[in-house]
Amino acid sequence: MKRLDCKALHYQWGRKGAESTVAQLRKDTIEEDEFYAELWMGTHTRGPSQVKEGEARIPLADYFRDHPDVLGQHERDGVGLQFLLKVLSVGKCLSLQLHPTREQARELHAADQTNYPDANHKPELTIALTNFEILCGFQMPDKILSNLRSHEALVELIGEKVLSSFGATTDEEEKKGALKNIFTQIWTIPPEEIGTLLTKLLSDIFLKEQRSQTDELIMGLSEHFPEDIGILAPLFLNYVKLEPGQATFLGPNEPHSYLSGDCIECMAQSDNTVRAGLTPKFKNVPLFCENLTYRMGGPPIFEPQHLAGGVFEYSPEVQEFAVHKLNKEVSVVQPIAAASILIVVNGSATILPSEGNEEKIEKGDVLLLPQQLGAKLNEKSDDFLAFRAYTPPPKEK
Repeated sequence: MKRLDCKALHYQWGRKGAESTVAQLRKDTIEEDEFYAELWMGTHTRGPSQVKEGEARIPLADYFRDHPDVLGQHERDGVGLQFLLKVLSVGKCLSLQLHPTREQARELHAADQTNYPDANHKPELTIALTNFEILCGFQMPDKILSNLRSHEALVELIGEKVLSSFGATTDEEEKKGALKNIFTQIWTIPPEEIGTLLTKLLSDIFLKEQRSQTDELIMGLSEHFPEDIGILAPLFLNYVKLEPGQATFLGPNEPHSYLSGDCIECMAQSDNTVRAGLTPKFKNVPLFCENLTYRMGGPPIFEPQHLAGGVFEYSPEVQEFAVHKLNKEVSVVQPIAAASILIVVNGSATILPSEGNEEKIEKGDVLLLPQQLGAKLNEKSDDFLAFRAYTPPPKEK
């Protein structure tokens, strides 16, 4: 069992100073004027973790190279960790984005390594630490149609005939195609026309005696991005407010934007993102519109499975990762046939590994647990909360 030193990333959408959970977990000098957005745990080259050996720091990838026995059999032969674990503190919205499939990621990386730095896909699991607000996945078609028809400027842009056709068709693929046409028409209007459209739409919302939740979301986004077409995302996407412990899973080419709150995030090891709004960063709107699944449905809530006292497993249908949540009721950290990373996000406890000495762990501590290493947890505080990520061994056929 080793302790890890992990990197904080500073983006403008993060929370400032000590208000950020990321800053608190980093356990280092906090700069009050700095934005702390993400804490990365893993071997990704943008934010590699380091193993603490006294005063020395060893890159985690190097440690695995020199100690392959720490890894499970399926993680050896140069594969290493297949997941990236993060904590996010969101102060204002992230970009409207999607993550490409594995095949698409390879093609994008080969063509443009600057904007698509990894040749890997990025399915991701989001677990709320606080109330966590997200826009994700397309709403049911009737709701989208109602939202669009509530704004005269959009009806004029799209055309009533197109809207009626979208509402009338019952064929799933035809409905997806109609949604694609509508969404693409709005997102690709000429830049010089965006300001006029948004000014008219925002003015209409402002004059309403009663505003809907969707109206309020659009107004809120416009405060940060007044001339960005991305502020219209609430017309199309589900608004989800996760409570602590609730989760959502986002597969390839599903649209999403985090709005506010703190969360645990686990994903395949990749930093590939295709953006289409709500950001000053590089955007690729045509690719975004082309790649979307246009799958419509309700909010995609992902429920964990209760394994044992105090242990809950989030295990989406991906090969790269699963996550355990551990609360004060847990007494044993079960051995797993894979290396795992554990972060304490609240409270404290003592941990006695099956090989080694008992140590105190507290908020902000990050541990590397070798494959097949179990441990006992004692002296847990009432608010103890930890998360453990690993790559499940392949299932026997």
